[in-house]
Amino acid sequence: MKSSFFFLLVGAFTWIGCQQSSSRTELLPGETRLDRPVPEFHEPTLAGDSLASANFKGQITVVNFWATWCGPCVVEIPEFVALQEEWKDRPFQFVGVSMDDAGFESIATFVSDFQMNYPQIMDTGELADSFGGVWALPTTFVVDQNGIVLASYLGLFPLSTLRDELDEMVKAIESGETSASD
Repeated sequence: MKSSFFFLLVGAFTWIGCQQSSSRTELLPGETRLDRPVPEFHEPTLAGDSLASANFKGQITVVNFWATWCGPCVVEIPEFVALQEEWKDRPFQFVGVSMDDAGFESIATFVSDFQMNYPQIMDTGELADSFGGVWALPTTFVVDQNGIVLASYLGLFPLSTLRDELDEMVKAIESGETSASD
């Protein structure tokens, strides 16, 4: 019974994440518009560095809460890796926040196998709560160049739908344009 519920839940979130809206004036399924500062944090990374919310300034940051056991997370990671590689010289950054219980040793092989080329930090729930809550995985937040969390996405991140929007935001930074939240 427990495993049936899990697969039903995974299927529902996969379906939610795969849906697309025909108009960006409407919310995408699983999207919540936000307009609040990124929470303050300073965390060690899997690579041995540290990552702080202050690192988000001046770039578009996509913060993805995930876990090695999360099926939809595994589906979206290759797209994140590909876009991070493609945009590595642009003011854009993915950040992975693993919700696995056992610490960095539990994700190191997974991160290596999936060639995750963006910073990975761990969370036991405190950071998720400070972002406003992560009720299911994956949950992804988009942060603008001023450190403002613009939106959250429950389920698969709709990268194919939002790629052009993210690109426009990055181009605005590259061209020196400022946003309304400056």
